[in-house]
Amino acid sequence: MEATLLGAEVLAPGRVLIELEAGGLRSAFEVHVAGDSCYVDEPGGSTALVELPRFPDPSAAIPPGSLTAAMPGSVTRVAVAEGDRVTAGQPLLVLEAMKMEHPVTAPTAGVVTALHVTVGQQVETGAVLAVVEDQPAPDRGEPDAS
Repeated sequence: MEATLLGAEVLAPGRVLIELEAGGLRSAFEVHVAGDSCYVDEPGGSTALVELPRFPDPSAAIPPGSLTAAMPGSVTRVAVAEGDRVTAGQPLLVLEAMKMEHPVTAPTAGVVTALHVTVGQQVETGAVLAVVEDQPAPDRGEPDAS
């Protein structure tokens, strides 16, 4: 479906009202820019658009096996240390958010290669809490039972 621009009006610096028609329906959108974000408001809601770098800094990438905070909260318990071998589903730490405890468990068996939090620490959404690398269990050299 093709849209036709009916008009655009500058409301203030960085704020524009755009009117479009598509399929016989007319819609108005208010667009404003704040920092690196662009917000498009219309009667049905608002959408935020954030410009991403074309060539992201590779050092900013999250390491594989990273466990991140799903919401802001406070670390109330840490049950492992760096170097500990863990099993899939094993509780690693607990976050308290909105007066509820949210356990963070190992997604797979492996080794805790990094632990970025301590008890009492406040974390933001997306913060890397720990890194669990999938590593096979060491061969204990036990004789074959055949």
